[in-house]
Amino acid sequence: MQFISITGRVGGDAETRQAGSGTVTNFNCAVDQGWGDSKQTNWFRVAIWGERGSKLAQYIKKGEKVAVTGELVIGEYNGKPQYEIRAAEIDPFMSGKQSGGGTAPRTAQPAAAFDHDLADDVPFVSCDPAWEARVR
Repeated sequence: MQFISITGRVGGDAETRQAGSGTVTNFNCAVDQGWGDSKQTNWFRVAIWGERGSKLAQYIKKGEKVAVTGELVIGEYNGKPQYEIRAAEIDPFMSGKQSGGGTAPRTAQPAAAFDHDLADDVPFVSCDPAWEARVR
């Protein structure tokens, strides 16, 4: 199993659908590599299985910055590699935006960004340890 961690921009709003007896939430994530004329963008398809994906979907919007860690699956489509990440951890709150449209400093209390129905067992990683400690 290959695990990968990426940070990039969401290519489109997350979509949740039924898959067998459960649900899966998918979105595309663009990760830039290099700079200037040699800059490339790699696209990853992210899959979040189960209820946590359904709950996080409302926060995963086009253009937002997101961090994802999970199992890397490399496939092929029309002779081109296709990258998929089966998410184990995700942080859709990297932009610092809260509900209400404002931008909050990284150390601000994030409670306004949450609905209280998010379960404590929803795994995500934060770049700010002080913020993560308050969420638990």
